[in-house]
Amino acid sequence: MGVALYTALLLVVREHVIFMPSITVLGTAGMKLMNFLPLIVCLAVLLCLERRLGPAELTGVRRVVAADRALVLVTGGAVLLVGLAAHGWLNMPTATAAGRNVLFLTGLALLVRSRFGAAVAASVAVGWLFLTAAAGLRTPQDPYPWAVLLEPPGHLLAAVATIGMTLLGVLALGHEPPRR
Repeated sequence: MGVALYTALLLVVREHVIFMPSITVLGTAGMKLMNFLPLIVCLAVLLCLERRLGPAELTGVRRVVAADRALVLVTGGAVLLVGLAAHGWLNMPTATAAGRNVLFLTGLALLVRSRFGAAVAASVAVGWLFLTAAAGLRTPQDPYPWAVLLEPPGHLLAAVATIGMTLLGVLALGHEPPRR
């Protein structure tokens, strides 16, 4: 459901830029609406992972952690394919970067979830997005290296950071804190 909503909104917002003078440090810097769409998929994945039966999964014979990892990787792959298709067919280059950002935010959220739980993980993902929106630009078109979410598609540092964060997040699956 998250990927379908993401895809539909991707087609609606396209490459539209909004100006957020009260949020961004530079004030005049525009942000593409597409930069906010990765939260939909990231939070949907977190919700799916939290809707589980812990005791039944512990005693079951199925490899639940492997299924969870497959869910994350298949969802990320689907979003990347949507971004590449939108880039190629509809001339929306930022769609590829939005797909990359889904993987980065999801990996970050999964990593935080493994230590602090899903509520904190969702907050960190949203916070990271708004931190990059508020303070991630040196100039209107030049993001800081740590602001991976604002980098253009095909940026090598952003790709490496995304791969690393996604791998860390996927490996962190199965190490969730105990439920209270």
